[in-house]
Amino acid sequence: MFDQVVFAGGGGRCTWQIGFWESVAGEIGLVPKTVTAVSAGGLMASLILMGRTEEAREHFWSAFAANDKNAYWGNLFKKESVFPQYGIYRNAMWELFREGMSTLKTAAELRIAVTHPPRLLSGGMALGVGALAYYADKHLLRSLHPKVALGLGFKQGFYKAQDCTSVEELAELILCSSCTPPFTPQMRLRGATVLDGGVVDNIPVAGLDQEEGRVLILLSRRYSRYPDRFTRRQGDQLWTYVQPSQPPFIRVWDYTNPELAQKTYELGFADGRNFLHKHKLEREIVDEQFQ
Repeated sequence: MFDQVVFAGGGGRCTWQIGFWESVAGEIGLVPKTVTAVSAGGLMASLILMGRTEEAREHFWSAFAANDKNAYWGNLFKKESVFPQYGIYRNAMWELFREGMSTLKTAAELRIAVTHPPRLLSGGMALGVGALAYYADKHLLRSLHPKVALGLGFKQGFYKAQDCTSVEELAELILCSSCTPPFTPQMRLRGATVLDGGVVDNIPVAGLDQEEGRVLILLSRRYSRYPDRFTRRQGDQLWTYVQPSQPPFIRVWDYTNPELAQKTYELGFADGRNFLHKHKLEREIVDEQFQ
């Protein structure tokens, strides 16, 4: 039914995407040829294509339960990190990917988005300008697909997950796609400074193939101006956007609350059931029209 799938970024909110996928994939034969993803959406897409989502939920929920705070300010003048998210994120990928790399090699082509800032901007300046552009688009202009960062010279590059030759290399690519100091270190990819791929567009449609077909776009946040599901024609393609039916329970960088993460997953699963119900009704209407 869908030839390509897009995974938006959104940190912990992306747990919704796993619930939705597990609810609908088997029912509609969701086997895309191409997947594009950014930030935590890249992690979710990788785990899905590897068949490692159940193990991932168990790992992350356990890690969240063992982590008391999202910021340890007592570490400010110590060697230990103030923010635990980067270490939890990285270590989870190192463990979860080891049993999935071979499966990923034969799955849909996965393209991970990374932002390359303008060369004239230093790392800190690039982050500040990029953040302002992102929030202007999302919260002032309320754009689905931002334009401000592109206009300022930021570029979004896409890198194939299947080109990674090791667990560590794939984890590094996804970390680069999620690079959001101070929650992560400032990162470089192939010698160049990078930022979270969502700075340019948190819904990375630029990495799609342009051939005719249908595209499923999995969001991670609630856009109140839009329905839970809506479809747009884009050239020879039909893009179907699906979003959470209510704001996800967990916040982007909350790594302390497995209960809220589980509720977000369950929301995705329930929204998937609703998606299937509407899809079935639409098919019945079409069938009646052609009888």
